[in-house]
Amino acid sequence: MSLPSSLDYTKILPIAAGNPRAMRRTFLPVNGQSFTAAGNNIVRIEISADQFWDPMHSYLRFDITNGAATSAMDFGGGHGFIRRLRLEQAGSIIMDTNRYDRLLAGILLPSQGGYDNLQHRTITENIPGGNNVSAAAGATTAPIAAGVATGSVTTAPAPATDYLAAAATTSYSIPLVGGLFSQDKLVPLQLLSSSPLTIEIELAPAVDAMVSAAGGNTDYTMANVRYIAQLVETSPDVDAQVRMVQEMSGGHIVLNSTDYTHFSGQVPANAAGQVAINVPARRKSLKSLLFVGASQTGANFTNFRQSFGGNLGLNNYFVKIGSINHPATPIECRFTAGGPGGALLNGRGEALTELAKCFGTAGSLIGTGILNRMNYALLSGAVANGRLAAGVPFKFSPFGIDLEAFQRTAIESGVNTADRSTPISLILDIGTVLAEVQVVDAFVSFDSLYYIDSTGIISVSH
Repeated sequence: MSLPSSLDYTKILPIAAGNPRAMRRTFLPVNGQSFTAAGNNIVRIEISADQFWDPMHSYLRFDITNGAATSAMDFGGGHGFIRRLRLEQAGSIIMDTNRYDRLLAGILLPSQGGYDNLQHRTITENIPGGNNVSAAAGATTAPIAAGVATGSVTTAPAPATDYLAAAATTSYSIPLVGGLFSQDKLVPLQLLSSSPLTIEIELAPAVDAMVSAAGGNTDYTMANVRYIAQLVETSPDVDAQVRMVQEMSGGHIVLNSTDYTHFSGQVPANAAGQVAINVPARRKSLKSLLFVGASQTGANFTNFRQSFGGNLGLNNYFVKIGSINHPATPIECRFTAGGPGGALLNGRGEALTELAKCFGTAGSLIGTGILNRMNYALLSGAVANGRLAAGVPFKFSPFGIDLEAFQRTAIESGVNTADRSTPISLILDIGTVLAEVQVVDAFVSFDSLYYIDSTGIISVSH
């Protein structure tokens, strides 16, 4: 007779070896103490220690002093101040995510973080936590709770207490996302010898990072920057065992994670039918393709440059790799009367479900982030339906195409596009003609393998 797991007391978690001790250590920038988007806009932080680094329990902490315009945060919150995130070692780039701000604000955060996460971020990142759609800027009504029951959308800051006044300072504490930052293995810094890891952050322009009721922000200052790392100290016996594993594995310790690469393209003004956007992503295993698009004018984009996305007037979309379409049947959209079979009251379900597949949540009853019928894929991208002062809600239109065979159960089960002779295109079938150019930001997620060799140098394979 076999016992169910709930009654099997022989299987417990392993007892920690080596008398481990958790440590919190602060790493400061090596190239200055104060940074501005319009001036010294690169932050470099070196990480070096004789312990294991736990990246999933580490975070970036900084203060932001607002410029001259009363401002608020876009949906990316603290992540919105990061235009580009890099991780380097010994002069080599081992992670490089451009348009990190757009990826987080327009795709990852609305698609994965639920309402409880949103409330958490009101404290750690100063993003608006209420859903007071009807309140204009300056209203005295306090923000209500997340609005799950009513279906209200998360709005831009209203009341005025959610704004950051001119020259005011507030703090941010954020996890860094992607690559070594987003894998759950401890990184043995003690094996890296004299070659520390360097976090490089390029600041986002103020007009993108912050939302201003006055129509734009001029600058901000980032200060008191520190990376607060969770370190784990163990006995010399554990270090010896790790080195033995390294030797038995051919001189390498291997860590795996997911990275992102950014590409951009355009849907021309007045385009109709199929538009191809080149995606020259040469990787051994593409996990998914994520994209968001909008015109560069109109009130929503003017105010919410990082988070706003429109539905692009899509009939359907797919990615073409060589001669093969993924998926074989295009993902159908029926946002408007231009869609196949005419518009539906709620014709966005297929697009949202395919997006959920990219995050492994298609079969979950929890849902896909905060996306709902009040804020998802509502607008075509060329919009002028109000400004911040009128309480414009966040509007999101992230799209995704899942490319993995064994999602979350195996690595390198995505599509191999390493052959540079293979053309890769995102195909958008436009059903509603839009008068303005639509800029499309596309991101491919892919498997990365990080190898730590016997000399303490990290190389990456993707």
